[in-house]
Amino acid sequence: MEVAINIILYWRNVYPAGAFEKGKIYNIPVHIAVHPEVQSYIENCIKIIHKLIENNEVEQVVICIFDRTLKPIEQFIFDIKIPTIHTLDENNCFLDVELALRSFCLKIATFSGIIEPDPLAFCFAVQLHTKESTGAALAFNEDVADEKSPWIEADSEHVTVKGGVIVPLRAATTCLGKMQLYIIRTKKEG
Repeated sequence: MEVAINIILYWRNVYPAGAFEKGKIYNIPVHIAVHPEVQSYIENCIKIIHKLIENNEVEQVVICIFDRTLKPIEQFIFDIKIPTIHTLDENNCFLDVELALRSFCLKIATFSGIIEPDPLAFCFAVQLHTKESTGAALAFNEDVADEKSPWIEADSEHVTVKGGVIVPLRAATTCLGKMQLYIIRTKKEG
C-alpha cells in the first residue's frame, strides 16, 4: 500500500518530480516521496491500515486527490474483502500477496502513464472506510493504532467525486482475501 500511494502521488503530479527519489520495489521502478512530513503521514497511515486489516476492520482504502479548493477530483479505491475464516498456506501466501501487490502497482503506473494527470491536482489524503465501531475508536484514538493524531470523519463533500466516472483497474484473489482497485475520476468535457 505504501508503494501504491507513492506511485499515485508521483504519476498524478501531486508534488513536483524533484520531491521523489527513484528506487525499486517488487522488482519494479518506483518513485518514493522524500519530504519528511509526507513520508511521516504515509507511514502513520500504513501503520493504521495494517492494524485494521489484521483485525478485518477496513473495507476500503482511498487515496483521494484534491484540487486547490479541496474538492475531490480523483480517487484510487482499494476495496478489500477478507473472509472471517481463512486458511493460510504460509509457504505460498507471502509470494501470493507480493505478486498481487506488484500487479496492482504496475497497473497504477500503466494507467498513470496513459491518462494525463489532472492539472488541478493540489494535495491528497488517505481515507479509510471502516466498520462503524472502528471509525468511532479511530476518532477518539482508543488504542486502535496508538498514533499521535486521531482520525476524523471526512465531510461528505470531501469523499465524493462529483459526476465521476469509474475506471476499473485490477482485481486479485490471494490467500488473505480479495482486493480490487478502481478509480473514480472527474468526467472531462469534450
